[in-house]
Amino acid sequence: MAAPRISAIVVNYRRAEMTLACLRALDAALRQVEGGAEIVVVDNGSGDGSPAMLREGAPEAQVVELPENLGFPAGASEGIRRSTGEWVFLVNNDVIVDERAAVELLAAGEQSPEIGSVAAQMRFASDPGVINSAGIGVDRLGVAFDRLLGAPVTHSESEPVAVFGACGGAALHRRRMLDEVGGMDESFFFALDDADLAWRARMRGWRCVYAPGAVVHHHHGGTTRHGSDLKYFHVGLNRVRTVAKNASPRLLRRYGLAMIGYDLAYVGFVALRERTLAPVRGRLRGIREWSLYRRGGAERVDVDLAPPRGPRAALARRSVWLAHSGRSDYVEASVDGRSQIERNAEGRSRTVAAR
Repeated sequence: MAAPRISAIVVNYRRAEMTLACLRALDAALRQVEGGAEIVVVDNGSGDGSPAMLREGAPEAQVVELPENLGFPAGASEGIRRSTGEWVFLVNNDVIVDERAAVELLAAGEQSPEIGSVAAQMRFASDPGVINSAGIGVDRLGVAFDRLLGAPVTHSESEPVAVFGACGGAALHRRRMLDEVGGMDESFFFALDDADLAWRARMRGWRCVYAPGAVVHHHHGGTTRHGSDLKYFHVGLNRVRTVAKNASPRLLRRYGLAMIGYDLAYVGFVALRERTLAPVRGRLRGIREWSLYRRGGAERVDVDLAPPRGPRAALARRSVWLAHSGRSDYVEASVDGRSQIERNAEGRSRTVAAR
């Protein structure tokens, strides 16, 4: 039996109803694709009857059950291993794809064999006239950002353009690219796994394009609330890991002090404004792991990064996110740096940091 042209992967954790809404829209979009498609749903150890609900509500999908919550990259990676399509369409379960989204993504990706990833035009579901992401960028301080975040959709390009990477909320990846760069880093649990993947792909010569015709709607904060201690911790931790794995020696020599200054300003602001040290705890753990991730990274070469955007851009991003953030019950434990989730991720970091 011939492999499908595209495999869609969705990860669920205790949000079966939200996931079913995602799957209904996704199934409709995949029916527009010539060459066959499949859907793999990975339940991340929900323990609440989600797998049965998903099988009943989405019989067209293959449902994979994991014994515990391993995080998004690990769950998605298991789905990728269970799939066979030439292209892998990663879709967050808090995303609703438009009917033409998959077709538009494939059309953009198949323009060149050098294209390894395609970014969708992600809009805020709470305000469909506003862009959540039009691909991602990384600046010379190692800070990842969403292109056109908070801009009206009218500000988007009308034709596919080159971008640094694709936001993991709705990203199409060529399977050959994933295999070549080592796939997703399963130790990340969540946050910045898309920036890490994009950076590694760029270093191996792969390109990414943004397909503005591939529209998806994101319930921002539907699975992980913006501003939560859990998110602050993992963003801080994975920021350090991403830089350790990917930054070239030349980049660190030139911008290392500026990176430190940026992070000090950021964690100071959050500590004063939000009364939380979660960003500090995340970064401190990342620093303790620096040598592990530095040794494990592949050969590092310079790639084109955006000019430093600084604290003002970070404040602007924060303002947009808070304005569109929803409630989350994705996590199962408080974040003290040593929750069960943290211990699971720490154990995995010893085995997959080389990706």
